[in-house]
Amino acid sequence: MTQYVSVNIDGMILQAPKGTSVLDAALDAGICIPHLCRVPYLSDIGACRLCIVEHVVNGRSKITTSCTLLVKEGMVIVSNTEKIRNLRRNIAELIVSEAPNSRAVQDVAMRCGVKEVRYPFRNNNCILCGRCIRACTGHLGIKPLAFVGRGKERRVEAPFDLRSELCNECGRCIDLCPMTVVPCDGPMKKGEEYLCSNCISKMAFMEETPGLCVWCDFGEGFQCQRYDLGNGTTAGH
Repeated sequence: MTQYVSVNIDGMILQAPKGTSVLDAALDAGICIPHLCRVPYLSDIGACRLCIVEHVVNGRSKITTSCTLLVKEGMVIVSNTEKIRNLRRNIAELIVSEAPNSRAVQDVAMRCGVKEVRYPFRNNNCILCGRCIRACTGHLGIKPLAFVGRGKERRVEAPFDLRSELCNECGRCIDLCPMTVVPCDGPMKKGEEYLCSNCISKMAFMEETPGLCVWCDFGEGFQCQRYDLGNGTTAGH
């Protein structure tokens, strides 16, 4: 029998199944928390950091990723404070500057309110979200992909730079990669990257209710959990 706990998210008292993440509980209640590395059926690692919230305990708050934080009885969460919005906007700005050649990345930046990019564009083909690694199972359950290196040298590849014979070529890593979602205006050439802003006109009505899910087109673009990637309908609703 499923056990439920009471959680306070942005002043809304919710009943969520025990073991559910704060992100899932919020999304199910129609509370918008942008996210990019999240895939409902895969383990969460909080790689993109976009889903950060404030967890309030005894009047003091701690910032943490909501996808890795499990609900508990009496928990108090705030997800849309000015502090969180500013931090989230800066994270999204860093991500889009790192890899602007993706509609998914451009859309999540726009959804987080990024209107200019203060960092140099790099045009990398990976944002280290870890979606491919978590989706990849390979033969015998041994993963052919992994994070390799540290700091600036961190990357995704087969361990020891060798192509693993355990890869079963299922294609799931490609299907879930945000970098495979081509920008609306087509690929950007090296040195000519820019913040798309094609959908900036759609931000007006969302800025009035930034903490609520409004079924925005951006959700489909950055692969929001509330959208089914195949047909644009809601996932699990």
